[in-house]
Amino acid sequence: MTISISQPKREKKQDFQKTKLKVGKARPKNTNATDTSFAAKSIVLKQQSLTEAGRDAATLLDLNLSLLSSRNDTQRRDALMYLTSIVASKDHDLPRPISTILTRSQPLVLDGSPSVRQQLLKLLKQLPPHGLGSLDQTLLYTRAGMTHLSADIRSTSLDVLDWLLETNGEAVVNCAGGWVKMLQTFQNLLSWSSPDPTHAILNGTWSTTKSTNTKIGTDKLLVHQLMSLASFLAAGLRRPALDAEAHTAYAAASFPIWHTGRHLITTRSSPYNHLNLFGIPREVDNDVYDDVEDRADIFYGLGIATAFAHGVKEAKSMGGEVGRAAASVDKALHLAAPGQVG
Repeated sequence: MTISISQPKREKKQDFQKTKLKVGKARPKNTNATDTSFAAKSIVLKQQSLTEAGRDAATLLDLNLSLLSSRNDTQRRDALMYLTSIVASKDHDLPRPISTILTRSQPLVLDGSPSVRQQLLKLLKQLPPHGLGSLDQTLLYTRAGMTHLSADIRSTSLDVLDWLLETNGEAVVNCAGGWVKMLQTFQNLLSWSSPDPTHAILNGTWSTTKSTNTKIGTDKLLVHQLMSLASFLAAGLRRPALDAEAHTAYAAASFPIWHTGRHLITTRSSPYNHLNLFGIPREVDNDVYDDVEDRADIFYGLGIATAFAHGVKEAKSMGGEVGRAAASVDKALHLAAPGQVG
C-alpha cells in the first residue's frame, strides 16, 4: 500500500477549513462537548437542616439575626417576620435580650426594599418599651434616614421616630445628642434658618434665609415631618401633669421641711452621668439635657426657637393639611416660651 505525499497536506489543510452549513441545518456538536441534559431530582445536605425541627430557640434566633445582613431582601424580610412572631408570642422568655434584637435590626431603617422597612416597623412595634437599652445608635440611624435622598426612607424614618417618642419619649430627649441634634435635623429638613445673624454665627453653619422646603418631598411627607416635630417638641418641653391634691398632702405631711424629695437619694441609675465627669468633653449638640429648663434654655440659646417660629408662620400660611400640622408645631412651641415651660 502506497501513501501519497500530498495526503498529509490535505488532512492538515482540512483542520483549518471552516465548515459550510446549509440554511436550517444544525451545527454538529463538538467531539469534546459536555452533556448537560441531566436534571437533578433532589439535593441532600447531610450537615444542614432546612426545617426548624431539631434546633433550639437560641440557634434559630441567632440564625435569623445573621440573616438581617443578607444581600437578599427576601431573606431579610423573612428574618424580620420570624423575629416579629417570636417577640409577639413570648417577649419575656426570649433567649436573647431585646436590646440585641434592636441593635441588629436598626440598620434596616435605611434598607432600600419597602417590604423590609415595613416589616421592620412591625417588629419595632412588637418590642416591649422596657429593655431597649441605649437609644443613641437607633437615633443615629433615624436621623440618617430622615435626611436620605429617598422620600420613602425619610417617611419610614419618621415612623420610627414616632414609635420612639410614643414608647420612650423621655429617653429620646435625654440621651446624648438626642435633643439638639434632632432639632438641627428638623431645621435642615424644613430649611428653617435663624433670621438673627448672631444666632447664625453661634451655630456656625446656618444661613440667614428662611423658607419651608417643599422640594424634598410631597405635601404628605411635609405634614408627616411637621407632626413628628410637634411630638418631639412636646416630649422635650412638657412636664408631666402635677396632681395638686397629692402635692398639697405631701407638703402638709413634710411641713416644716420644704422640697424634701429634691434632697433624697435618687432611684435613677447613674444619676450624675449627665455631668460627664470622667468622659471626653462634649460639644453643645452632643451634650445631655435631662431637664426641661435646660432643654428650653438651649432651644432659645442657639436661636432654634426663633427659626422655628418664623418657619411655622410661613407653613401656616400654606393652609390645608400643612397649615394644620404647622399649628400643632406652633402649639408645642408655646411650651418653650419663658415662664411657660411645662
